[in-house]
Amino acid sequence: MRNNNLKISQFSFFCLGVFGLLVWANPSYSFNLDGFLKEVEKSSRPQPQPKKEELDIKTQESPPQTQQSSGNDGIIGLGQSLGIFDKKTSNILKQSVNTLQALQPIAYKEEKAIGGRLAVEVFSRYGGAYDDPELLRYVTLVGQAVADVSSRPDIDYHFAILNTEHPNAFATPGGYVFVSIGLLRMIENEAQLAGVLAHEVAHISQKHALQTLERSRSLQGVSSLTLAVMDKNPGMLDKLIDEVSNVLFTKGLDKNLEFEADKYGREFAYRMGYYPGGLQNFISKLGKSTEGGKSIFMSTHPSAGERYSLLKNSGSRYQKASLYPVLKKRLQSALKRPIEP
Repeated sequence: MRNNNLKISQFSFFCLGVFGLLVWANPSYSFNLDGFLKEVEKSSRPQPQPKKEELDIKTQESPPQTQQSSGNDGIIGLGQSLGIFDKKTSNILKQSVNTLQALQPIAYKEEKAIGGRLAVEVFSRYGGAYDDPELLRYVTLVGQAVADVSSRPDIDYHFAILNTEHPNAFATPGGYVFVSIGLLRMIENEAQLAGVLAHEVAHISQKHALQTLERSRSLQGVSSLTLAVMDKNPGMLDKLIDEVSNVLFTKGLDKNLEFEADKYGREFAYRMGYYPGGLQNFISKLGKSTEGGKSIFMSTHPSAGERYSLLKNSGSRYQKASLYPVLKKRLQSALKRPIEP
């Protein structure tokens, strides 16, 4: 077991060493807000409808469906005609089927369009983008590293730094992650940064905001939320954005979802090779800080003490955790702090 742990530790250091080369070798870039807004507008645009001739061809190629071949409704209707179900029972069953149909998962392109709209709201509320291309490059590389080992590595992730001194962090559906410059200035090492970013990535990978959205009253009677549906009913989309904004920026997600994001966030950081206690140490620091009271990261989350205790009590699975690096000097260099031992 000791040899296995040593091999894992050596591999982790190797990964982080390679990552370190990428941090300094990768060309710098700034967050292009104008390009981002154009991308949001493009992703929110419904797909062009097929031409009438194309529809005619498809109609000719596909024979019309009969009532019995329409799935559960046809089976229920058949059961009623054979006397297996009475009319009242059939109506209840049909209503249940319609309810299930209304809960169809939101597809990625719709998720990205909704998340993009919410991302614009984040910029509007919290000071816009902080102008430091080198620091953003560093944050993006750390964030992308934990996203690549998350449970949803196959989507595009976008990272941005907000120009506010309040220590805040957000994630919106579709892969958009934000941290404030105030939060970055409170972070002590790269393991803490990885834990915070991985917590936000976990909200996206586990689709926490979408779970809330799919229960929205604004979607009652809608079998599927598509770009075409949103384009036809922009008022519904505005209501959805308002509802999710209220959850993300005011009320907060269900606390069990926050605990889940803590658990997965720690795991993602650990998979990348970071010291797994980074997130819990930062939560503890933020909870004791006077700045913590001004933080959305605290006011929309369960108490710091509760989150810290849950993480600490479930940390025994990470054996030899002290062998994993925290990379304090690398964070200090990225933030242009005096290098401390």
